[in-house]
Amino acid sequence: MSTTRLYMMDKHNLGNDECDNRLIRLNNCLQMLACICSILAIFFDPLRDCAQILRWIADCFFYSMMGCMSSQIIYEVEYQKTAGGGNHGAVVQGQPKY
Repeated sequence: MSTTRLYMMDKHNLGNDECDNRLIRLNNCLQMLACICSILAIFFDPLRDCAQILRWIADCFFYSMMGCMSSQIIYEVEYQKTAGGGNHGAVVQGQPKY
């Protein structure tokens, strides 16, 4: 999904939005935290519930982000169909590159 997002951004000369970057970083941190907690839960039994909860939170956040990326990609594809496929510089994923 993120590869398709990057392709669409490159193809239509769209820049990255700082909010999107923050959400991607937050997702990466949640995934790493869930992984670390799962590893620690192997050695410390009381952490197993915490690890499971963190995995659920990280997964929910990840799938929410994928839904947003899918919507942005669909919007851009539909816009390109109606705009004749030209490079319009519309803000879907961020500001136009200069």
